[in-house]
Amino acid sequence: MKARIAIISDIHAPGSAENPELRGELAESLLLRAINRFNRWINPDIVIICGDLVDGGDTQTAKDWLPRIRAILDKLTCPYIAVRGNHDPSADYFYGVFEKKGQVDIAGFRFLVFDDPEQPNFCASRSPEEIGRFASARKDFEGPVISVQHVPLFPPGVSESPYNYTNADQIISEMKKHKIFMSVSGHYHKGLGHIHFEGINYIASPAICVLPFKYMVIDIDGEKVSAQTDNLQMPPELGLIDRHVHTQLAYCSENMDVASILKLYKDFGLADIIFTEHSGQLYFDKDSFWSGECYIKGLEGADENVNRMPRYFDLMKQFNVPKKSIGLEVDFDYSGRPMIRPVDKAQAGFFIGSIHKLQEMWKQPIDWKAVEEEYLFRTNGILKSGVAVLAHPFRMFHRKGTELSQDLFEKVIKLLKQYNIAAEINFHSQEAEPEFVEICVNEGVKLALSSDCHNMYELGELWPHLRMLEKIGVANNDLSRVLL
Repeated sequence: MKARIAIISDIHAPGSAENPELRGELAESLLLRAINRFNRWINPDIVIICGDLVDGGDTQTAKDWLPRIRAILDKLTCPYIAVRGNHDPSADYFYGVFEKKGQVDIAGFRFLVFDDPEQPNFCASRSPEEIGRFASARKDFEGPVISVQHVPLFPPGVSESPYNYTNADQIISEMKKHKIFMSVSGHYHKGLGHIHFEGINYIASPAICVLPFKYMVIDIDGEKVSAQTDNLQMPPELGLIDRHVHTQLAYCSENMDVASILKLYKDFGLADIIFTEHSGQLYFDKDSFWSGECYIKGLEGADENVNRMPRYFDLMKQFNVPKKSIGLEVDFDYSGRPMIRPVDKAQAGFFIGSIHKLQEMWKQPIDWKAVEEEYLFRTNGILKSGVAVLAHPFRMFHRKGTELSQDLFEKVIKLLKQYNIAAEINFHSQEAEPEFVEICVNEGVKLALSSDCHNMYELGELWPHLRMLEKIGVANNDLSRVLL
C-alpha cells in the first residue's frame, strides 16, 4: 500500500515582536509557495498541518488570521487535516473555522487526529478515552493507522525533543498493541525527521516559519518509509539570481511590491534580483496591451498620456536600485521592432525579450506552419536587438495547448547560438521544456533561471528549475557552467 503525505507545521501567523525569528508575517507567501509545489509537482495524497497555524491564542489578531489561513489551505487540490496547536485559538473557535476531523481515511490509510490538553513546559497528555480510540480504529480496519497530533509523541529518551507526552509510555504501549503504523507531530521547531523504533515510525516536522522554511514529504510503500525534509528557501550558497521580477506597475501583478521584494529576496536564498517590467505595459494602457493592439503600430501608436515608463524609473530611484538590477522585459511589435525608446533604454542595465501575441494564432483555422514562421521571425528580431535573455521561449504554444517539435527547439537554439543569447527557464503559468533545456546545455547555450513572479510567493521560487536541471544531469555544483 502506497501513500505520499506532505507535512507543514507551525505557521505562527502573523508573527510577533517577541519572537522575530518566527517569520509568521510571511505566512501567506510561505503557504502559497508550499501549496504551489504540492499541487503542481509533489502531488501528495494528503497534507497535514501540524498545529500552531496562528500565533496569539484567543487574541483578536489570531482569530482574524485563522480564516485567512483556511482560505489559503483550501487552494490545495488534495485533502488536508488541520491540527489545533497550543498557540491556536480555543477549540470552540478553531473548529468553527476548520472542520473537526477525528478520523480520516485516505488512500487506504486511517488518520486519527488528536487535540490533547497542554501540560507544563509545553508538553501534553492524552486521556484514557482518547487513548481508547486506537482500539476503536482497529475494529473495522486492517490497514495502516497514523496518529496525528501537535506535540511530538516519541518513546521517552529516544529523541532530543524537550517536548513530549507526560504519559507517552502508556500511549505508545496501546499503539504497539493495536499495531499503529506511524505518529506525525509538529511543535518542536527544529524538527526530528523520522525515527523508527520498535515497529512504529515517529515523525516530527520542523517549523515552516523559521529559516530556511522547511516542510516534509513522507513516502510510504508497504512497510518502507522515506522521509524527506525540503526548504522553501533556495540554497544561499548557490548564489542564484532571479532575473525576471515584476513590480506593482505590472498589469499582471497580484501583490508585487518593490519595497517588500528588496526586503525579502535574501530571505528566499537569492544573491540578487533584477526587476524586468513589461515595456508594453509601461507604454500602453491595459486594453491596448491585453488585446494586442499595441503590437500593430508599435511605439508609433503609443499615447504619451498613458506612458508610465518615468514612474518605473522613479520607483527604482526611490529604492536606490542599482542600474545593473534595473531591467525591462522588452515587447516587440508584429514587425519585429523593439518597443523601447532609446532614452528609456539608456536608464536600464538589463533586458530580456519576449513574445506575448502571435498574429497567426488569432486566425481561424490556425495555420501552424504560418505560426512557426511568424514565431521564428519575431524571435530573430528579439535576439538581434541585443537583449541578454529570451524570456519564456514557447509560452504562446503552451497556452494554445499545441505540441512542440524538436525541430522548432533546434531552430531556436541555432538562433540563440548565433546571437549568443541565453534562454530562460520559466515555470510561471507553464511547465518548462526539459528537452529544450537539455539541448541548450549540450549546445553551450547559457540559461537564465527566472521566477517571472507576479505574486510575492513566487519571488525566487527556482525549485522546479533546479529539479529539472538535476534530472537532465546538471548538479548544483555544475550550475556555474550552464547559467548566465
